[in-house]
Amino acid sequence: MSFASLLGLVILVLALAAWLLLLWSAIEPLLWLVIRRIVAPRGLVRTAATLARLCRGGFEHDLRGGSALAGALALAARGAHDERLATWLEGQLGKPGALGAAGVVAAGLIAASRGQRDAARDLMHNAAGFDAERAPAAARVVANEWLVADAAERGDWGTVMRLGVRRDVASAQTRFLAFAAARVRRQPLIDEPSATDAGLRWLWWRTPDRGRTRPLLLQALATPRVMHSRKPTPKPPEPAPPPLDPAEFAGDPVAYAQALHALWTAAEAAWRNLSPTHLAGLCKAWDAAFAGPALARLAARVQVLTTVTKAEAALAQIRRSVADDLAQLASRAQIPLSALTEAGGVGAEAGLLLRAELLTEVEKQNQALRLRTQQKRKLPAVEELREWNSLRRAYERAVLLGGLELRRLMFPDIHLHVCNYAVWLWNDRKEYGISGPLFRWLLTEAEAVGDEEAIVLQRKNVGVK
Repeated sequence: MSFASLLGLVILVLALAAWLLLLWSAIEPLLWLVIRRIVAPRGLVRTAATLARLCRGGFEHDLRGGSALAGALALAARGAHDERLATWLEGQLGKPGALGAAGVVAAGLIAASRGQRDAARDLMHNAAGFDAERAPAAARVVANEWLVADAAERGDWGTVMRLGVRRDVASAQTRFLAFAAARVRRQPLIDEPSATDAGLRWLWWRTPDRGRTRPLLLQALATPRVMHSRKPTPKPPEPAPPPLDPAEFAGDPVAYAQALHALWTAAEAAWRNLSPTHLAGLCKAWDAAFAGPALARLAARVQVLTTVTKAEAALAQIRRSVADDLAQLASRAQIPLSALTEAGGVGAEAGLLLRAELLTEVEKQNQALRLRTQQKRKLPAVEELREWNSLRRAYERAVLLGGLELRRLMFPDIHLHVCNYAVWLWNDRKEYGISGPLFRWLLTEAEAVGDEEAIVLQRKNVGVK
């Protein structure tokens, strides 16, 4: 064979290969659509995972995660959770190699299939923090769809309207939920036109789960369109009479404090309406019960009820129990710590208890992370995310209740140990998708507390000048 013939054959083979690659790049999105719309809804976990391995372009940097994501979508579509298949998928995610956003979303779907909604929500939010090269578009769309559907189930329509129309991850399903929620709430979406009846029907028709969303469609169609942002102020509902009226015991400080305490702690979901003013009033009621003549009567009652413990010791136990109840009540209703400390008396004692609880929980988890980093004890990537999410939630809860003072107190230790942990993940484990968002989180916190040294370090870590 002459050189010219050989060269021509090579050119022909290369041209044919290029055409095949071009053809496959056009077919691949269709294959993912088939997996999502046909294979996964039928609960074919292994089939979906196997087919997804062919989607090399869409999951170029996270092929293992893309396969697990397809399988997890099928697992979530099953009528009942199959732990055997869930364990098999987790085995795929646990193989060596850095975890990408698709794998994190798959882990979230597996957690949701087990009924672990809080863990699933955390993992879906984690996926949003991944760098673009490790966050395939398909994975980000699935995560957003799950978050929007979860918010709709919880009645969090504000989140549905905010996430449902995000330009980069919105799908037909999320757009329908957002526009229907806006119609039902009689509020326009930001930078979006008000949907007509025909537009709502068209959005609904494009959703894959029309049977479940049909009641929302009918409710939205029955609500008149809102053409502007102004909406009438609704008439406040008439307050329901309390199951127990503390005013009936106003003449007796001890009985009044007990009745008010029972109203906020024993009545079902009463804490949802608790305000800082209500909490301060409850603290003052107990201060009155623990003072003057009322204290003497309370001591006499305690003496009658106990024959072993001295009245003074029993009163101290009662006061401690009241303070503990007040601390837990403030925590549940997310009342700022300052509302307790400013109340003084038993309220200030409750504030100290709550402050110690918040700091102890953060310190316990932070030190556990420090020890594991020092010992270089590895966990599977998904478990690393779970441990980090647990620490982050404890820290953010303490910040929510304790404010800037607690934030500044906790941050130095948090910054030291979380930064070391993120460096270990980055340098030794090559888990760039997990460690990158940790550096960005640390930068946000450093800027919030004004730690200039930490700001300089974390800007360097995230590549921000």
